[in-house]
Amino acid sequence: MADRCLVVANQTIGGTDLDAAVRDRVAHGTRRFHVIVPMTAVEHEATAWTGGLYLAGDELSAFAALAFEGDEADRRFREERDEARRRAAARMAAMIDRIAVAGGEATGEVGSADPLEAVRQVLERQPPFAHIIVSTLPRGLSRWLRQDLPSRIASLADTPMTIIEAEADQFATSAASNGEADATGDHDGSADDATS
Repeated sequence: MADRCLVVANQTIGGTDLDAAVRDRVAHGTRRFHVIVPMTAVEHEATAWTGGLYLAGDELSAFAALAFEGDEADRRFREERDEARRRAAARMAAMIDRIAVAGGEATGEVGSADPLEAVRQVLERQPPFAHIIVSTLPRGLSRWLRQDLPSRIASLADTPMTIIEAEADQFATSAASNGEADATGDHDGSADDATS
C-alpha cells in the first residue's frame, strides 16, 4: 500500500500543474491514487478560474444573495448542496480518467465541504498513503490557503506532500466583461469567496 497517493483537489482538477504532479508520481513508481474532492458551495466557486475542468452550467449561483423562508429555504439549500455534489463528482470522475491516462489507477470520493474534515475521514478509513498532493487555487482566491490547509493536513499525516498553487494568470479576462469577475478573479468585491 506504500505506493498509494492521495490527491486533494476541486476546481483545479484539469489543470496542467496537477496533471504534471500526477505524471511525476507515476514516473516515481506510484500506480495507485485516491482522489478526494471536497464539495464547494456553488456561490464560492471562482467563476473566472480557467486552469481547471470546465463544467457546463458553472455560472455563479445567485441563491446565496437571496433570502428565503421556511420550505423554500430548505429546498434551495438542498438544490445548492446537490449541485455542489454533482460538480465535485464530475470533477472526481475527470481526475480518475486523467490519472488513468497518466498510467495510474484511481478510486475517488466526494468529501465534506470542510476540506480538512474530508481529508481526515479519508486518512482514518484508507490504508496509509506514501504521498499527498494538495492542489489549490491561487493565493487570493484560495480559501484552502487562507485556512492553511496544507499545513493542517501535514499535522494529520506524517506523509510527504506536494502542494500545487495554481498560477494566477489562468483567469478568463472575458469574465470581467460579463460581470462575473474582474481580472483578479474577485466577484462581488471579494477575493475570499472561492474554495480550491
